[in-house]
Amino acid sequence: MRKGVGNLLVLCGAAVLAVTAVSCSSVLALDPVVTSYRNADFDKAYERLALMEDEYLAKQGPLLYALDAGMLSHYSGKWDDSNRHLDLAERLIREHYTESLSANVSSYLINDLERPYQGEDYEDIYANLFKSLNYVHQGEPESALVEVRRFAEKQQLLQDSYDRLFASVEAAGRNSAHIPLDARISIRFSSSALGNWLGMVVSRDIGEKEQARFFGEQVRMAFEKQRSLYPFGLPRTVDRDEARLGDGTCRVNVIAFTGLAPVKEEVVDRFWIADNTYVKIALPRMVARPTRVASAEVLLGNGRSFLLEPIEDIGAIAMEAFRLRRSYIESKTVIRSVLKTTGTMFIDAATGSMAANANSREEANRIEFYGALFSFASRIFSEASEQADVRISHFYPDRAWVGGIDLMPGVYEARVIYRDRSGSVIGEKRLGDVVVSPRRVNLWESVWPW
Repeated sequence: MRKGVGNLLVLCGAAVLAVTAVSCSSVLALDPVVTSYRNADFDKAYERLALMEDEYLAKQGPLLYALDAGMLSHYSGKWDDSNRHLDLAERLIREHYTESLSANVSSYLINDLERPYQGEDYEDIYANLFKSLNYVHQGEPESALVEVRRFAEKQQLLQDSYDRLFASVEAAGRNSAHIPLDARISIRFSSSALGNWLGMVVSRDIGEKEQARFFGEQVRMAFEKQRSLYPFGLPRTVDRDEARLGDGTCRVNVIAFTGLAPVKEEVVDRFWIADNTYVKIALPRMVARPTRVASAEVLLGNGRSFLLEPIEDIGAIAMEAFRLRRSYIESKTVIRSVLKTTGTMFIDAATGSMAANANSREEANRIEFYGALFSFASRIFSEASEQADVRISHFYPDRAWVGGIDLMPGVYEARVIYRDRSGSVIGEKRLGDVVVSPRRVNLWESVWPW
C-alpha cells in the first residue's frame, strides 16, 4: 500500500509541475516589437518579430505568429509576405476547428491552453480584408474582390452559426431562468461597412458599375441596421465614391488605420464551498485599446486637403464577436473547475472514511497523512492549472478611416495628419509620391499606431 501511494504521489507532483511549467513557458515578451510598432517603425517591428520566430512558435504557436507577422508585414508594405502569412493563418484556423479529440478532452480536464489557439472570429474575418488590400497594392483588383467576397461569406457563416447556437440554447433551457442574457442575443455584426466600401472602390475603378452600386448599398445598410456598432455618421465620401468620374479626373481614396484592437486579460474569482475548499473560476476578458486619434486630414503637395472619417470600429466589433462566445467559455470553465474541486472533496471524504475503518491507530494516521498530501496536491493542481486562455493576436487596428478627392492623373505628394480630441497633432505619416491613373485602383493607405 505504501509503495502504491508513493507512486501516486509522485504522479500528482509531476502533474502539478507540468502544468506550472506550461503556464510559464507560454509567456511571450513582445516588448521590443511593440515598441517599434508604437514608434511607427513597422519595418523594424516586422524584423524584430522575425528574429524571435522560433521562440514565438514554441510559446504561442504558428497561428498567432502568422497573424502578427501578416499584419506587421502589411504595415511595412511587404504585400507578398503579408499574404503568405495570412493565407497560413486562414488555413490553421480551419484546421484547428477540426482539432483532435484528445486535445479537446484535455481542455475540459486542465484548461483551454491545452488545445491549439483557434483564433477569434474577427481575426479570421479581417484577415481577408487585409489580403484584399495587399492585392490592391499589388495591382490585382480581381483577386482583391475575391477576398472581399470571402470576407462577406465568413460574416454570413458567423451569423448563421451563432443563430443556430442560440436557438439550441433557447430550446434546451426555455423553462430555465439561468440562461445567460448574452445567449439570447444574436450577433449584431452581420455586414461590414469597411469591407463593402473596399469592394465598391475596387469595382468602381475596374468599371464594374452594377457591382459598385451593390457594394455602396451594402455600406449604407450596414450603418442603418447596426447602429450600435456604427455610432458615427456615414462618411460623406461614400456617395461620391460609388461612380466613376467622366470628366477626365479620377476619384482617389485614402484608407487609414489607427490604434490597436483589444487584448485579453485574465479575471479570477474564487467561491468557497466549504471551510477549506473553493472553486476557482478564471475567465478571459477583452480589454479595449482605443485609438487616440479623433480626426485625420490628408494634405497634398499642391495645397489641397480633405478629411478622413471613421467607417469601422474594429475594436468594438472584436469585442462584440467575443461577447457571443463568452457564455460558452463560462459554462465550460465552471464545469471544469467544479470537477477539479469535486475530485479534491472526494479525496478528503475517502481519506476520512478509510481512516475511520482502519484496523489500528497507526494505520489511520498513515492514511490521514497520505490523504492530506493527496488533497494538498489536488488543490495545488486545481489552482495552478485553472488558467484563462488570453491568447490573441497583437497588431490588428482599432479603427478604420476613409476619405476621397477628385484629382487629375499625375503624381502627387501626400501626407496624413492625425489629431487628438483637443486638436493637437499627435502624428504625421508621409504617403510619398503617389500615382493617380485611370488604369488602376486609386487607393492610398496610411497607418498610425496610436
